[in-house]
Amino acid sequence: MHNNDEIDFQALLKQPVRFFGLSYIVFLLLGGLTGAYYLWNLNTISRNSTPPAVLPDSAQFVLEVPMQRGALIPPVDVAAVAKPTKELVAKGANLYKANCASCHGDNGMGDGLSAAAMTVKPRNFHSAEGWKNGRKISVIYKTLQEGILPSGMPAFNYTPAEDRFAMIHYLRTFAADYPVDSLSELMELETVYNLSKGSQLPAQIPIAVAMEKVAAEHAARSAAVAAAAKTIARGGEGAARLAAEVTADPAKVAAVAMTLGGGSAETFARMVSADPATLGFKAKAARLTAEEWSALYSYLSGFAKKG
Repeated sequence: MHNNDEIDFQALLKQPVRFFGLSYIVFLLLGGLTGAYYLWNLNTISRNSTPPAVLPDSAQFVLEVPMQRGALIPPVDVAAVAKPTKELVAKGANLYKANCASCHGDNGMGDGLSAAAMTVKPRNFHSAEGWKNGRKISVIYKTLQEGILPSGMPAFNYTPAEDRFAMIHYLRTFAADYPVDSLSELMELETVYNLSKGSQLPAQIPIAVAMEKVAAEHAARSAAVAAAAKTIARGGEGAARLAAEVTADPAKVAAVAMTLGGGSAETFARMVSADPATLGFKAKAARLTAEEWSALYSYLSGFAKKG
């Protein structure tokens, strides 16, 4: 008996079960080829064909405040204006066309010219579904008073209370199933908004305008402080020379100088002596005489008058 190093294919054909051992080699080759194909195309496979959603940063949201003049809101009798008289409905129709129709539509269907560009579609006054605050007069008044900011509904708190009741009565003519308020619900408006006393509406400006004004004021003040710092550092004669000698940080001293005025040299001396380094002065400033403090205060307070 001797060993044969070559594969006996005739024996394999007679006993096909012997092919089972070769299947491991076949599966190993298939697995290797599949893995190589995957690695070769890894970048393509892992590429996301759909752009990832980028959520907006809510911290960047700035809710704009409309320009609004101060106004006196005249008083009203809630019990009287809560009744839909012909006069109030007619007045409300004109007010609705002027203030509401551009969003809610001429017929209250929520299909005004501005509606197409709005993310949250305006209210359809014919439908009873989805009202944020409700459909009673008392809660619609609350909506007009405070607005619904997330949906883009502005507040109408600058209009007379009677005008708001007039608009409410008119928009409630678009459907016949509006709920009726109880007397206590209507009088709650008096409790919350003091409608029988009227109110003074303060003036307001948009946030962007306010920020521009603050920036302009800050820029002007910064320029004044910078100019004062150069003057203090330059020194000169008399009080100007004294200020330069006791100044460690001209910018800080200039900032302090711009706040002076209406005080006294004694108060100024105590403030600086308590912590001269923080205010930009040298430690030796605490050893000034009363006359020197008076001269220094008079000199530095002059910058506040110029600024």
